[in-house]
Amino acid sequence: MQSFKRTGSIWGLPAKRRGQIVRRVCEILEHEYGKPRLGNPADPIDDLIFVMLSNRTGPVVAARTYERLKSKYKTWSDLVGDRLSELIKILEPAGLSNKKSRQILEALTIIQNDFGTIDLQQLKNLASNDVEQYLVTLPGVSLKVAKCIMMYTLGAEVLPVDAHVHRVAGRLGWMKRRRADQCHKELEALVPPHRRFAFHVDCILHGRSACKPRRPSCTDCVINRYCEFYGGVKNA
Repeated sequence: MQSFKRTGSIWGLPAKRRGQIVRRVCEILEHEYGKPRLGNPADPIDDLIFVMLSNRTGPVVAARTYERLKSKYKTWSDLVGDRLSELIKILEPAGLSNKKSRQILEALTIIQNDFGTIDLQQLKNLASNDVEQYLVTLPGVSLKVAKCIMMYTLGAEVLPVDAHVHRVAGRLGWMKRRRADQCHKELEALVPPHRRFAFHVDCILHGRSACKPRRPSCTDCVINRYCEFYGGVKNA
């Protein structure tokens, strides 16, 4: 029994029709954009840092800042042993450098204390709920960040909801919640597990190229016939 209220108009459709629409939208998006990793590292610790840097920072700037960190420190233990001021200086172009530097340093220190090393590979042996519960206790790790790490590096079939996923899903009519962090359970209940990775990354690319916050390219959108915002749902 789900403990959340389903708010999107798609939930009013028969289950079979709802599933058909979700499947078709996912297929079209994957055909258009594929299943790229969007630069996310394969190692859980690396991805933790990468995603934390990406929060409220443009993808190009975040990627460059991450590369500067990797060039400066051979290991994350070297970062923990360095001065906070050095980390702040490196992160300055990405914005919020004081806050992010402290969060990264504190998170790595906690991980080192918990596992005896700065490594999250042991999380692969745990159930997804346990992994999620651990990750969100780390400084700077929201539910979205935790799910990103789980999806990109730990093989978990979860669906992180960022601003792009929230906007695309909202315009499709799949949910009506105003905040992205309120939508994880709802969208995971709607999108089948094996389609969640592609849907997440494809929504990011679709949100950047077509479904923009302002002046979206609705007439050229590959999924406009299924989009409530565009008016295509009634004719789909």
